Amino acid sequence: MNRLKRIFIAVILVIAGQSAIAAEAEVGGMFNLNVNKKFNDYFFVSFQNHLWLDHNFTKMERYMIGVNLKTTLVKKHLFFDAYYYYRYRNITDSENTHRYQFGLSGGYALPKVKFSAVSKMESNHIFLASEEYFNNTYYWRNRLTIIGILKNNKKVSPFGAVEVFNKMNWRKEFNKEHGYINKKGVELIWLDLGVDYKINDTFSLTFTVKEQLNLFIQRYSTMLGVACSVNL
Repeated sequence: MNRLKRIFIAVILVIAGQSAIAAEAEVGGMFNLNVNKKFNDYFFVSFQNHLWLDHNFTKMERYMIGVNLKTTLVKKHLFFDAYYYYRYRNITDSENTHRYQFGLSGGYALPKVKFSAVSKMESNHIFLASEEYFNNTYYWRNRLTIIGILKNNKKVSPFGAVEVFNKMNWRKEFNKEHGYINKKGVELIWLDLGVDYKINDTFSLTFTVKEQLNLFIQRYSTMLGVACSVNL
């Protein structure tokens, strides 16, 4: 119990510190609901709902629904993933996006720490409500997560993660007309620090602080997240 208290105190201090650092930048929140079904050792499905708020929790940044299909290639270590998401955003214009992702994920556990990684290609088909134009953007996304294994408390798992978004293309004329950045290369870096809390075999909660760094426009933002996972 003392160790659990120290973990939660540390997370609270990190959240407070990150909020203070980001006082002059954008601060928002992420609220996720994941419903997972494991059919056997080789096939998994996850249905996901995402709501993101920005401008100090006063404006919806995005709403997303999606599904992740996962199949085992090497038992317990390597998987093939296929994702589909529908995303709605209303920033400078109303955007409707169909997002497709394909890639590999895997992990390896040591006595005190577990490593997991995801590498996937992403295609975004973005439609602007006020115009006939659409924009296709492509990313290669790579994420590495380090998860702590607590010997005397299997319900709590602190973690840290980094995800890199490598932009693969641009549409010069479209981007010029809409004020988008005409660049390739690493556009975004996400840094996550959080805790997974397993309530029981069915329910778990995740608390996260996410730093988003946009290298193209030299902008950063902080997102405070809460996620609930349900295992059927």
